[in-house]
Amino acid sequence: MLVIYSDKIVQNDAVISGYIHIADGKIQKIDEKSSLKDYIDMTGKYILPGLINIKSEHISRENQIKLNSRFPFAKIFREVEIKYASAGITTLFHSIPLVNGRYREDFTTGPKMAKDIKELSKNSNLIDHRIHMAFQLGFIQSMDKIKEMLESNLLDYISYSGYCRSEEERYREIYYEDYIQRVMGLSEATCRRMVERVRELRSESNLEELAYMLKYAHYKGVKVGTSELSVIKKLEFLEQQGINIIENPSLEEALNLDSESDKMIMMDILSLSKQLNKTYQDQVVSAIRTGHIDILSSDMRAHDILAFVFQLAQDLGLEKAVSLVTSNPATALKLKDRGQIKENLRADLIVVDILDEVPVVEMTISNGKIVYRANY
Repeated sequence: MLVIYSDKIVQNDAVISGYIHIADGKIQKIDEKSSLKDYIDMTGKYILPGLINIKSEHISRENQIKLNSRFPFAKIFREVEIKYASAGITTLFHSIPLVNGRYREDFTTGPKMAKDIKELSKNSNLIDHRIHMAFQLGFIQSMDKIKEMLESNLLDYISYSGYCRSEEERYREIYYEDYIQRVMGLSEATCRRMVERVRELRSESNLEELAYMLKYAHYKGVKVGTSELSVIKKLEFLEQQGINIIENPSLEEALNLDSESDKMIMMDILSLSKQLNKTYQDQVVSAIRTGHIDILSSDMRAHDILAFVFQLAQDLGLEKAVSLVTSNPATALKLKDRGQIKENLRADLIVVDILDEVPVVEMTISNGKIVYRANY
């Protein structure tokens, strides 16, 4: 049995002191005292639940670099795993684009990467690897590929965005605008509206199929996110539900969303932290307090998560700030076995010390095992 003591154990509603007893990958009990003399003393250091990052593009971007490399995919997988374990992230959702960014017709790279991660996840790992498949509306093959991967139980979370035009298509639209303006004698503004409507129709062309696919995803136990607020409204008009997470709206959009909705709002830390003016940062804190931001994630910068959480803690309190990257994402994705420091939950814990006014991870415990330790 592994026993660890701290006077700063961060739970959902309080910071307590005690001995955490861990066995068989779970938290067995949390006591004020321990009969065992052999324990890890972390007095003065924080113990937090392991962090959950539900949208990381790190492995996808590294794989694009690897395409011209001699090294195998497993090397990237292990490098990313070590980096995120050292950042205190014990549950990582790898965000993979369904369509290859370089070749718009390539529907093979994304699914292959998902299969590779799934296979590597069966081995002994430092953290829990999950797969988040991101797809665009407007591609006929998208729904078929997503459904195929759902049937194969490859996916843990899916999200969709609107159709994104390639450079070639943008030039084609400019040419088409000019052509109908000359041939039909219409004004420039009218031609632009026509082209914009054609673009909208492309995104909406498979709306009913999307609604069916969302139902199938939930049947398979896979949650769904989107950044397309307009599509959410159209699905609701069709009396179709199924969206669990709204991804990366602007701060203004987030503040205008219904905080009482069952949809959780996720924001990327980079977008929230890059504006340094106090008014904007006060609005961020206010949005979190009022339930207009529920989850934080980081596409690429793993160590930013903990640093941003401790900055927010100065205004929100540590319990509230920590919940944005632990219990809230666990709730959104129905990960009932983690996200809090409670008895009978999965033993995903991190020990955090403050050095030079910066929070650093001294130890990461994943599924009851010490997988990372730093000796500062």
